[in-house]
Amino acid sequence: MNRLSSQEISTFNTLLSDLIGIASVKGEPKEGAPYGEKPKEALTYLLDRAKADGFTAVNVGDKAGYIQWGDKGPLVAVLGHLDVVPEGSAWKTDAFTLNNETDYFIGRGVVDDKGPVLCAYMAMLRIKEKNPDPDYRVRLIIGTDEEHGSSCMVRYCETEELPDIGFTPDAEFPCIFAEKGIYQMHFEETPSGKFTLHGGNAANMVPPYCECIDLTQMRGISADGVQAHASKPDLGVNAIDLILEKMSSELKNSSKLLLLMEKYFSKNSNTKFSSFFSPDVSGPMTTNVGIVDISKEHAKLHVDIRWPVTIDEEAVRAKLYEIASEFGVSVVDDSVQAPLFKDKDSDQIKALTQIYENYREAFVYTEDEKEARAASLSEKAAPIAVGGGTYARTMPNIVAFGPQLPWNQDQCHQANESILKENMYLLVPMYEEALVKLGNTVI
Repeated sequence: MNRLSSQEISTFNTLLSDLIGIASVKGEPKEGAPYGEKPKEALTYLLDRAKADGFTAVNVGDKAGYIQWGDKGPLVAVLGHLDVVPEGSAWKTDAFTLNNETDYFIGRGVVDDKGPVLCAYMAMLRIKEKNPDPDYRVRLIIGTDEEHGSSCMVRYCETEELPDIGFTPDAEFPCIFAEKGIYQMHFEETPSGKFTLHGGNAANMVPPYCECIDLTQMRGISADGVQAHASKPDLGVNAIDLILEKMSSELKNSSKLLLLMEKYFSKNSNTKFSSFFSPDVSGPMTTNVGIVDISKEHAKLHVDIRWPVTIDEEAVRAKLYEIASEFGVSVVDDSVQAPLFKDKDSDQIKALTQIYENYREAFVYTEDEKEARAASLSEKAAPIAVGGGTYARTMPNIVAFGPQLPWNQDQCHQANESILKENMYLLVPMYEEALVKLGNTVI
Protein backbone atom coordinates (compact mmCIF):
# COMPACT_ATOMS: atom_id res chain seq x y z
CA MET A 1 0.00 0.00 0.00
CA ASN A 2 1.32 3.39 -1.04
CA ARG A 3 1.07 5.51 2.11
CA LEU A 4 0.98 9.30 2.08
CA SER A 5 4.16 11.26 1.58
CA SER A 6 5.08 14.07 3.96
CA GLN A 7 3.92 16.60 1.35
CA GLU A 8 0.57 14.82 0.97
CA ILE A 9 0.14 14.78 4.75
CA SER A 10 0.83 18.52 4.89
CA THR A 11 -1.70 19.18 2.13
CA PHE A 12 -4.31 16.97 3.74
CA ASN A 13 -3.87 18.60 7.16
CA THR A 14 -4.27 22.08 5.67
CA LEU A 15 -7.41 21.17 3.76
CA LEU A 16 -8.96 19.43 6.75
CA SER A 17 -8.13 22.34 9.06
CA ASP A 18 -9.72 24.80 6.66
CA LEU A 19 -12.88 22.72 6.19
CA ILE A 20 -13.37 21.96 9.88
CA GLY A 21 -13.03 25.68 10.49
CA ILE A 22 -16.18 26.29 8.42
CA ALA A 23 -19.10 25.62 10.76
CA SER A 24 -21.26 24.21 7.96
CA VAL A 25 -24.39 23.62 10.04
CA LYS A 26 -27.64 24.22 8.17
CA GLY A 27 -28.79 27.80 8.54
CA GLU A 28 -31.40 30.19 7.26
CA PRO A 29 -31.82 30.02 3.47
CA LYS A 30 -30.58 32.99 1.50
CA GLU A 31 -30.27 33.80 -2.17
CA GLY A 32 -27.48 31.60 -3.54
CA ALA A 33 -27.26 29.73 -0.24
CA PRO A 34 -30.38 27.53 0.17
CA TYR A 35 -29.03 25.79 3.29
CA GLY A 36 -27.45 28.89 4.78
CA GLU A 37 -24.11 30.63 4.32
CA LYS A 38 -21.79 28.09 5.94
CA PRO A 39 -22.70 24.96 3.92
CA LYS A 40 -22.33 27.09 0.78
CA GLU A 41 -18.96 28.36 2.01
CA ALA A 42 -17.68 24.80 2.52
CA LEU A 43 -18.86 23.76 -0.94
CA THR A 44 -17.29 26.80 -2.58
CA TYR A 45 -14.02 26.24 -0.74
CA LEU A 46 -13.55 22.71 -2.03
CA LEU A 47 -14.75 23.46 -5.57
CA ASP A 48 -12.35 26.40 -5.82
CA ARG A 49 -9.50 24.26 -4.54
CA ALA A 50 -10.32 21.56 -7.09
CA LYS A 51 -10.27 24.09 -9.95
CA ALA A 52 -6.87 25.32 -8.81
CA ASP A 53 -5.65 21.69 -8.78
CA GLY A 54 -6.72 21.19 -12.40
CA PHE A 55 -10.01 19.35 -11.96
CA THR A 56 -13.37 20.11 -13.52
CA ALA A 57 -15.47 21.56 -10.71
CA VAL A 58 -19.19 22.27 -11.04
CA ASN A 59 -21.65 23.91 -8.65
CA VAL A 60 -25.09 22.27 -8.87
CA GLY A 61 -27.72 24.80 -7.88
CA ASP A 62 -25.77 25.89 -4.78
CA LYS A 63 -27.02 22.69 -3.13
CA ALA A 64 -24.42 20.23 -4.37
CA GLY A 65 -21.38 20.07 -6.59
CA TYR A 66 -18.92 17.72 -8.19
CA ILE A 67 -15.22 17.42 -8.90
CA GLN A 68 -14.17 15.31 -11.87
CA TRP A 69 -11.11 13.89 -13.57
CA GLY A 70 -11.37 12.37 -17.05
CA ASP A 71 -13.66 13.20 -19.94
CA LYS A 72 -14.61 9.84 -21.45
CA GLY A 73 -15.90 6.43 -20.48
CA PRO A 74 -18.08 5.22 -17.60
CA LEU A 75 -18.60 7.36 -14.52
CA VAL A 76 -17.12 6.15 -11.21
CA ALA A 77 -18.23 8.21 -8.22
CA VAL A 78 -17.59 8.91 -4.57
CA LEU A 79 -20.54 10.49 -2.77
CA GLY A 80 -19.89 12.56 0.35
CA HIS A 81 -21.20 15.60 2.20
CA LEU A 82 -19.77 18.74 3.77
CA ASP A 83 -22.65 19.75 6.04
CA VAL A 84 -22.41 18.78 9.72
CA VAL A 85 -24.63 18.64 12.78
CA PRO A 86 -24.29 21.33 15.49
CA GLU A 87 -21.49 20.85 18.00
CA GLY A 88 -23.79 20.10 20.94
CA SER A 89 -22.26 20.06 24.41
CA ALA A 90 -19.39 18.38 26.30
CA TRP A 91 -16.63 19.31 23.86
CA LYS A 92 -13.16 19.58 25.40
CA THR A 93 -11.89 21.68 22.49
CA ASP A 94 -13.51 24.06 20.00
CA ALA A 95 -15.62 21.86 17.73
CA PHE A 96 -14.90 24.02 14.69
CA THR A 97 -11.14 24.27 15.12
CA LEU A 98 -9.22 21.19 14.04
CA ASN A 99 -7.26 19.75 16.94
CA ASN A 100 -4.35 17.56 15.77
CA GLU A 101 -2.00 17.95 18.69
CA THR A 102 -2.22 14.26 19.64
CA ASP A 103 -2.52 11.03 17.63
CA TYR A 104 -6.06 12.07 16.74
CA PHE A 105 -7.86 14.51 14.53
CA ILE A 106 -10.62 16.06 16.66
CA GLY A 107 -13.35 18.33 15.34
CA ARG A 108 -16.92 18.35 14.08
CA GLY A 109 -16.87 16.57 10.73
CA VAL A 110 -13.55 14.72 10.87
CA VAL A 111 -15.48 11.45 10.55
CA ASP A 112 -18.90 12.61 9.32
CA ASP A 113 -18.08 13.44 6.57
CA LYS A 114 -15.46 16.10 5.78
CA GLY A 115 -12.46 13.92 6.59
CA PRO A 116 -13.51 11.02 4.34
CA VAL A 117 -14.48 13.46 1.55
CA LEU A 118 -10.95 14.84 1.64
CA CYS A 119 -9.51 11.32 1.61
CA ALA A 120 -11.42 10.72 -1.62
CA TYR A 121 -10.17 14.04 -2.98
CA MET A 122 -6.56 13.14 -2.19
CA ALA A 123 -7.13 9.76 -3.87
CA MET A 124 -8.31 11.62 -6.97
CA LEU A 125 -5.17 13.77 -6.93
CA ARG A 126 -3.14 10.58 -7.04
CA ILE A 127 -5.19 9.14 -9.90
CA LYS A 128 -4.84 12.41 -11.81
CA GLU A 129 -1.07 12.36 -11.43
CA LYS A 130 -0.70 8.71 -12.48
CA ASN A 131 -3.26 8.66 -15.28
CA PRO A 132 -3.53 11.86 -17.36
CA ASP A 133 -6.00 10.28 -19.83
CA PRO A 134 -8.10 7.62 -18.09
CA ASP A 135 -10.62 5.35 -19.82
CA TYR A 136 -13.23 6.17 -17.18
CA ARG A 137 -14.25 9.32 -15.35
CA VAL A 138 -13.82 9.74 -11.62
CA ARG A 139 -16.26 12.13 -9.92
CA LEU A 140 -16.46 13.27 -6.30
CA ILE A 141 -20.11 14.27 -5.76
CA ILE A 142 -20.54 16.65 -2.83
CA GLY A 143 -23.75 17.31 -0.92
CA THR A 144 -24.53 19.99 1.65
CA ASP A 145 -27.82 18.79 3.18
CA GLU A 146 -27.24 15.15 4.15
CA GLU A 147 -27.96 15.79 7.82
CA HIS A 148 -31.44 17.17 7.08
CA GLY A 149 -32.95 14.88 4.47
CA SER A 150 -30.47 14.95 1.55
CA SER A 151 -32.48 17.30 -0.64
CA CYS A 152 -29.08 18.23 -2.08
CA MET A 153 -28.96 14.85 -3.82
CA VAL A 154 -32.55 15.18 -5.01
CA ARG A 155 -31.39 18.35 -6.76
CA TYR A 156 -28.29 16.64 -8.17
CA CYS A 157 -30.26 13.69 -9.54
CA GLU A 158 -32.73 16.01 -11.28
CA THR A 159 -30.18 17.40 -13.73
CA GLU A 160 -26.82 15.61 -13.46
CA GLU A 161 -25.43 12.35 -14.78
CA LEU A 162 -25.81 9.40 -12.44
CA PRO A 163 -22.80 7.17 -11.76
CA ASP A 164 -22.31 3.73 -13.25
CA ILE A 165 -20.69 2.55 -10.03
CA GLY A 166 -19.30 4.03 -6.83
CA PHE A 167 -19.33 4.27 -3.04
CA THR A 168 -19.98 6.66 -0.19
CA PRO A 169 -17.45 6.96 2.67
CA ASP A 170 -20.20 7.93 5.10
CA ALA A 171 -20.85 4.75 7.06
CA GLU A 172 -18.73 1.82 8.17
CA PHE A 173 -16.55 -1.04 6.95
CA PRO A 174 -16.41 -3.65 5.55
CA CYS A 175 -19.07 -2.78 2.92
CA ILE A 176 -22.83 -2.46 3.32
CA PHE A 177 -24.94 -4.54 0.94
CA ALA A 178 -28.34 -4.10 2.60
CA GLU A 179 -30.07 -1.30 4.48
CA LYS A 180 -33.48 -1.94 6.03
CA GLY A 181 -36.48 0.14 5.11
CA ILE A 182 -37.19 3.04 7.46
CA TYR A 183 -40.82 3.82 8.26
CA GLN A 184 -41.49 6.71 10.64
CA MET A 185 -45.11 7.38 11.58
CA HIS A 186 -47.29 8.35 14.50
CA PHE A 187 -50.58 7.28 16.02
CA GLU A 188 -53.08 9.95 17.10
CA GLU A 189 -56.14 10.08 19.34
CA THR A 190 -58.25 12.59 21.23
CA PRO A 191 -56.68 12.91 24.70
CA SER A 192 -58.58 12.00 27.84
CA GLY A 193 -57.43 15.14 29.62
CA LYS A 194 -56.51 13.14 32.72
CA PHE A 195 -52.75 13.44 32.28
CA THR A 196 -49.92 14.85 30.20
CA LEU A 197 -47.01 12.75 29.00
CA HIS A 198 -43.91 13.95 27.20
CA GLY A 199 -40.78 12.04 26.24
CA GLY A 200 -38.21 11.98 23.44
CA ASN A 201 -37.49 14.52 20.71
CA ALA A 202 -36.71 12.35 17.66
CA ALA A 203 -38.39 9.22 16.35
CA ASN A 204 -35.02 7.74 15.39
CA MET A 205 -33.61 7.89 18.92
CA VAL A 206 -34.40 5.85 22.03
CA PRO A 207 -35.78 8.53 24.40
CA PRO A 208 -33.62 9.07 27.49
CA TYR A 209 -36.26 10.93 29.54
CA CYS A 210 -40.03 10.92 30.00
CA GLU A 211 -42.34 12.80 32.36
CA CYS A 212 -45.99 12.28 33.25
CA ILE A 213 -48.27 14.68 35.12
CA ASP A 214 -51.42 13.18 36.65
CA LEU A 215 -53.92 16.04 36.28
CA THR A 216 -56.50 14.31 38.48
CA GLN A 217 -54.17 14.37 41.47
CA MET A 218 -51.69 17.03 40.29
CA ARG A 219 -48.59 14.94 40.83
CA GLY A 220 -45.87 13.86 38.50
CA ILE A 221 -43.56 10.95 37.82
CA SER A 222 -40.52 10.76 35.57
CA ALA A 223 -38.12 8.18 34.21
CA ASP A 224 -34.54 8.26 32.95
CA GLY A 225 -33.60 5.91 30.15
CA VAL A 226 -30.49 5.43 28.03
CA GLN A 227 -30.31 7.07 24.60
CA ALA A 228 -29.42 4.98 21.54
CA HIS A 229 -30.07 5.04 17.81
CA ALA A 230 -33.40 3.61 16.68
CA SER A 231 -31.64 1.17 14.34
CA LYS A 232 -30.23 -0.53 17.46
CA PRO A 233 -32.90 0.04 20.13
CA ASP A 234 -31.67 -2.82 22.30
CA LEU A 235 -28.56 -0.73 23.06
CA GLY A 236 -30.73 1.79 24.89
CA VAL A 237 -33.37 1.89 27.60
CA ASN A 238 -36.62 3.52 26.52
CA ALA A 239 -37.82 6.02 29.12
CA ILE A 240 -41.39 5.79 27.79
CA ASP A 241 -41.34 2.06 28.57
CA LEU A 242 -40.22 2.86 32.10
CA ILE A 243 -43.04 5.37 32.54
CA LEU A 244 -45.59 2.74 31.49
CA GLU A 245 -44.37 0.56 34.34
CA LYS A 246 -44.84 3.41 36.81
CA MET A 247 -48.23 4.72 35.65
CA SER A 248 -51.44 3.66 37.33
CA SER A 249 -53.80 1.35 35.47
CA GLU A 250 -56.46 4.05 35.61
CA LEU A 251 -54.31 6.51 33.64
CA LYS A 252 -53.07 3.94 31.15
CA ASN A 253 -56.59 2.68 30.52
CA SER A 254 -57.70 6.21 29.70
CA SER A 255 -55.31 6.32 26.72
CA LYS A 256 -55.78 4.12 23.67
CA LEU A 257 -52.27 5.08 22.53
CA LEU A 258 -50.65 3.72 25.66
CA LEU A 259 -52.70 0.54 25.54
CA LEU A 260 -51.63 0.07 21.92
CA MET A 261 -47.99 0.66 22.83
CA GLU A 262 -48.21 -1.71 25.78
CA LYS A 263 -49.62 -4.47 23.57
CA TYR A 264 -47.42 -4.09 20.47
CA PHE A 265 -44.41 -1.79 21.00
CA SER A 266 -43.29 -2.10 24.62
CA LYS A 267 -40.30 -4.21 25.65
CA ASN A 268 -42.80 -6.17 27.76
CA SER A 269 -45.31 -6.72 24.94
CA ASN A 270 -46.61 -10.25 24.62
CA THR A 271 -47.34 -9.64 20.92
CA LYS A 272 -44.62 -7.40 19.55
CA PHE A 273 -45.36 -5.67 16.25
CA SER A 274 -42.11 -7.07 14.84
CA SER A 275 -43.33 -10.63 15.50
CA PHE A 276 -45.74 -10.34 12.55
CA PHE A 277 -42.76 -10.22 10.14
CA SER A 278 -39.99 -12.74 9.56
CA PRO A 279 -36.28 -11.84 9.60
CA ASP A 280 -34.31 -12.11 6.37
CA VAL A 281 -30.75 -11.60 5.19
CA SER A 282 -30.84 -8.05 6.57
CA GLY A 283 -31.92 -9.21 10.04
CA PRO A 284 -35.15 -8.84 12.05
CA MET A 285 -37.54 -5.92 12.11
CA THR A 286 -36.89 -3.44 14.93
CA THR A 287 -39.26 -0.84 16.35
CA ASN A 288 -38.72 2.18 18.55
CA VAL A 289 -41.25 4.46 20.21
CA GLY A 290 -39.21 7.66 19.97
CA ILE A 291 -41.66 10.37 21.01
CA VAL A 292 -44.78 10.55 23.13
CA ASP A 293 -46.60 13.87 23.19
CA ILE A 294 -49.85 13.86 25.14
CA SER A 295 -51.37 17.12 26.37
CA LYS A 296 -54.89 18.41 26.96
CA GLU A 297 -55.07 19.39 23.29
CA HIS A 298 -53.52 16.46 21.41
CA ALA A 299 -52.08 12.97 21.80
CA LYS A 300 -49.39 11.50 19.53
CA LEU A 301 -47.14 8.46 19.71
CA HIS A 302 -44.24 8.44 17.22
CA VAL A 303 -42.76 5.11 16.12
CA ASP A 304 -39.66 4.30 14.05
CA ILE A 305 -39.76 0.93 12.24
CA ARG A 306 -36.78 -0.67 10.46
CA TRP A 307 -38.16 -3.39 8.20
CA PRO A 308 -36.23 -6.25 6.51
CA VAL A 309 -35.38 -5.73 2.85
CA THR A 310 -37.57 -8.54 1.45
CA ILE A 311 -40.76 -7.38 3.19
CA ASP A 312 -43.20 -5.28 1.18
CA GLU A 313 -43.75 -1.76 2.45
CA GLU A 314 -47.50 -2.08 2.00
CA ALA A 315 -47.57 -5.13 4.27
CA VAL A 316 -46.06 -3.02 7.07
CA ARG A 317 -48.50 -0.20 6.43
CA ALA A 318 -51.50 -2.56 6.35
CA LYS A 319 -50.55 -4.07 9.71
CA LEU A 320 -50.17 -0.60 11.26
CA TYR A 321 -53.67 0.34 10.10
CA GLU A 322 -55.00 -2.96 11.40
CA ILE A 323 -53.74 -2.45 14.93
CA ALA A 324 -54.75 1.22 14.86
CA SER A 325 -58.29 0.16 13.95
CA GLU A 326 -58.25 -2.31 16.83
CA PHE A 327 -57.80 0.58 19.26
CA GLY A 328 -59.72 3.24 17.36
CA VAL A 329 -56.76 5.55 16.75
CA SER A 330 -55.49 7.08 13.52
CA VAL A 331 -52.23 6.59 11.61
CA VAL A 332 -50.14 9.37 10.06
CA ASP A 333 -47.13 8.64 7.85
CA ASP A 334 -44.20 10.96 8.59
CA SER A 335 -41.39 9.53 6.46
CA VAL A 336 -40.80 6.34 4.50
CA GLN A 337 -37.50 5.23 2.96
CA ALA A 338 -37.43 2.10 0.86
CA PRO A 339 -34.81 -0.56 1.65
CA LEU A 340 -31.51 -0.71 -0.20
CA PHE A 341 -30.40 -4.15 -1.31
CA LYS A 342 -27.40 -5.14 -3.42
CA ASP A 343 -26.18 -8.54 -4.53
CA LYS A 344 -23.42 -9.63 -2.14
CA ASP A 345 -21.75 -11.43 -5.03
CA SER A 346 -21.67 -8.45 -7.38
CA ASP A 347 -18.30 -7.30 -8.69
CA GLN A 348 -18.80 -3.99 -6.88
CA ILE A 349 -19.39 -5.53 -3.44
CA LYS A 350 -16.71 -8.18 -3.86
CA ALA A 351 -14.08 -5.65 -4.96
CA LEU A 352 -14.70 -3.29 -2.04
CA THR A 353 -14.87 -6.09 0.53
CA GLN A 354 -11.57 -7.53 -0.72
CA ILE A 355 -9.89 -4.12 -0.50
CA TYR A 356 -11.00 -3.81 3.11
CA GLU A 357 -9.74 -7.34 3.79
CA ASN A 358 -6.33 -6.36 2.40
CA TYR A 359 -6.08 -3.18 4.48
CA ARG A 360 -7.79 -3.94 7.76
CA GLU A 361 -4.78 -5.25 9.67
CA ALA A 362 -2.85 -2.10 8.80
CA PHE A 363 -5.22 0.16 10.72
CA VAL A 364 -3.87 1.19 14.11
CA TYR A 365 -5.97 0.74 17.23
CA THR A 366 -6.16 1.61 20.91
CA GLU A 367 -5.79 -0.75 23.83
CA ASP A 368 -9.53 -0.48 24.49
CA GLU A 369 -10.22 -1.71 20.94
CA LYS A 370 -7.81 -4.62 21.06
CA GLU A 371 -10.30 -7.34 22.02
CA ALA A 372 -13.02 -6.23 19.58
CA ARG A 373 -10.45 -5.90 16.80
CA ALA A 374 -9.13 -9.43 17.42
CA ALA A 375 -12.66 -10.81 17.26
CA SER A 376 -13.30 -8.99 13.99
CA LEU A 377 -10.04 -10.13 12.41
CA SER A 378 -10.68 -13.73 13.42
CA GLU A 379 -13.31 -13.95 10.68
CA LYS A 380 -13.01 -13.33 6.98
CA ALA A 381 -14.28 -9.89 5.99
CA ALA A 382 -17.82 -10.01 4.62
CA PRO A 383 -20.36 -7.40 3.51
CA ILE A 384 -22.90 -6.43 6.16
CA ALA A 385 -26.54 -5.43 6.50
CA VAL A 386 -27.56 -2.49 8.71
CA GLY A 387 -30.71 -1.01 10.16
CA GLY A 388 -29.60 2.57 9.63
CA GLY A 389 -29.86 4.54 6.43
CA THR A 390 -26.75 5.77 4.64
CA TYR A 391 -26.11 8.35 1.92
CA ALA A 392 -26.06 5.45 -0.57
CA ARG A 393 -29.88 5.53 -0.63
CA THR A 394 -29.87 8.86 -2.42
CA MET A 395 -28.35 7.68 -5.71
CA PRO A 396 -28.33 4.52 -7.85
CA ASN A 397 -25.27 2.25 -8.02
CA ILE A 398 -23.70 3.55 -4.79
CA VAL A 399 -22.86 1.45 -1.72
CA ALA A 400 -21.53 2.51 1.68
CA PHE A 401 -17.84 1.79 2.31
CA GLY A 402 -16.25 3.05 5.54
CA PRO A 403 -14.78 4.97 7.20
CA GLN A 404 -15.59 3.58 10.66
CA LEU A 405 -14.00 0.25 11.53
CA PRO A 406 -15.93 -2.65 13.11
CA TRP A 407 -14.11 -2.17 16.40
CA ASN A 408 -14.50 1.63 16.55
CA GLN A 409 -16.86 3.39 18.89
CA ASP A 410 -19.34 5.35 16.80
CA GLN A 411 -18.13 8.94 16.40
CA CYS A 412 -20.91 10.39 14.27
CA HIS A 413 -22.71 13.31 15.95
CA GLN A 414 -20.78 12.73 19.18
CA ALA A 415 -18.97 15.31 21.29
CA ASN A 416 -15.21 15.32 20.64
CA GLU A 417 -15.70 13.57 17.27
CA SER A 418 -12.33 12.03 16.46
CA ILE A 419 -10.32 9.59 14.38
CA LEU A 420 -6.76 8.36 14.65
CA LYS A 421 -4.60 10.27 12.19
CA GLU A 422 -2.85 7.19 10.85
CA ASN A 423 -6.19 5.58 10.06
CA MET A 424 -7.41 8.68 8.27
CA TYR A 425 -4.25 8.83 6.17
CA LEU A 426 -4.59 5.14 5.28
CA LEU A 427 -8.01 5.81 3.76
CA VAL A 428 -6.36 7.72 0.90
CA PRO A 429 -4.53 4.79 -0.76
CA MET A 430 -7.46 2.56 0.13
CA TYR A 431 -9.96 4.80 -1.66
CA GLU A 432 -7.53 5.29 -4.53
CA GLU A 433 -7.41 1.53 -5.02
CA ALA A 434 -11.20 1.31 -4.73
CA LEU A 435 -11.74 3.91 -7.45
CA VAL A 436 -9.26 2.24 -9.79
CA LYS A 437 -10.75 -1.22 -9.27
CA LEU A 438 -14.29 -0.02 -9.72
CA GLY A 439 -13.23 1.85 -12.84
CA ASN A 440 -11.69 -1.28 -14.29
CA THR A 441 -14.88 -3.15 -13.44
CA VAL A 442 -17.07 -1.00 -15.70
CA ILE A 443 -14.81 -0.16 -18.68
